[in-house]
Amino acid sequence: MAVSWQSGPFTFTGTPQIMFGSGMLHKLAELLPGGTRRVLFVMGGFEQSNAEQWKRVSDSLAAASIAYDIAHIRHEPTVEWVDEVVDRFRGGDAVGAVIAIGGGSAMDAGKAVSAMLTTEPGDTVLHYLEGQSAFRAHKGSKIFFVAVPTTSGTGSEMTKNAVISIKGGFKRSLRHDRFIPDVAIVDGSITISCPVAVKAASGLDALTQLIESYVSTKASPMTDALALSGIEAAASSLLPICTSSDAAADVELHERMTYASMMSGITLAHAGLGLVHGFAAPLGGQFPIPHGVICGTLLAEVTKRNIEYLRAAEGESATVASVALAKYAAVGALLTGHPKEDAEGCLARLVETLEAWTELLQIQKLGAYGVNADNLDAVISASDNKQSPVQLDKAAMREILLARI
Repeated sequence: MAVSWQSGPFTFTGTPQIMFGSGMLHKLAELLPGGTRRVLFVMGGFEQSNAEQWKRVSDSLAAASIAYDIAHIRHEPTVEWVDEVVDRFRGGDAVGAVIAIGGGSAMDAGKAVSAMLTTEPGDTVLHYLEGQSAFRAHKGSKIFFVAVPTTSGTGSEMTKNAVISIKGGFKRSLRHDRFIPDVAIVDGSITISCPVAVKAASGLDALTQLIESYVSTKASPMTDALALSGIEAAASSLLPICTSSDAAADVELHERMTYASMMSGITLAHAGLGLVHGFAAPLGGQFPIPHGVICGTLLAEVTKRNIEYLRAAEGESATVASVALAKYAAVGALLTGHPKEDAEGCLARLVETLEAWTELLQIQKLGAYGVNADNLDAVISASDNKQSPVQLDKAAMREILLARI
């Protein structure tokens, strides 16, 4: 089961300075730019959920004579939330750094605040969101930005875009190469307190990103290597931390899952994603479904359909299909331990395993959030295959969604 070399040129832009490992959060004060006297934290309830860790952080800032403010984010960032926070903290005692601590929403919110604090008073983030009629390019300046993920899922600590919700049930990205965080502190110990349901959904989001970027038409030998290492880490950690009482507080297993998530952020940024994420934005924009749940509930079904269509490919597309099938088989071998020499067995076991994980991790179906056969048209019309190795038509998309209602 050899995976063909995907030749051709590719580019690989920067990553943040990565501080990986348990206890790294407590080095935060040392990582801030010289002369920093005030920082802004963007976070949910970290100071309550990780009170001991937060005390060490706040004490270290006090010892360095660094003041702080907190902007709490309890939901996905909206245009209104970003504009209000930026207006509140622009000017006065200058903010020397923005530090986001939390899940994907906190990462996106902090990234947007960091970028918008450098704009003129009265400006709105809406002007800089892709796809807007009044869109204008951001100049790329930002306040020093530190990303500290508390969930293992989105990989947003590695990326250059922030997803912002706008009125009308849409999500758009604020994006610039310079918006990659200056520092990412990836500390597995702070993900232990994350609720099991969030660990499960966010973990399947990371796995989805790794698989989709690995089989992507934009994949390169470099992203392949990173994706495979992330998949291997997720394979040995995701189920245990979510289903075993003995592993629920295992630091090493949580470190493996944070590594998988971090790799998924790097690979999606450079190789792109597939149909699961092509569904995610319209579904998340029109229904109150957490992003990780969307990915978790669709991953097995989309993978199964992709494999079926790849097997039926003919002509020029058969060459692309053969590479993609070999890659899916390689994922199957990693996730299940099935002998890699048996490619067909690996493909079958991959689908079976993803279906089993969806059940074991208790990922809800779309119907639990109001999705039904009568309200799929708008979702399907706004969905796309992205960089998937197979382009499924609207009829196949409908079948996938119906199967997960």
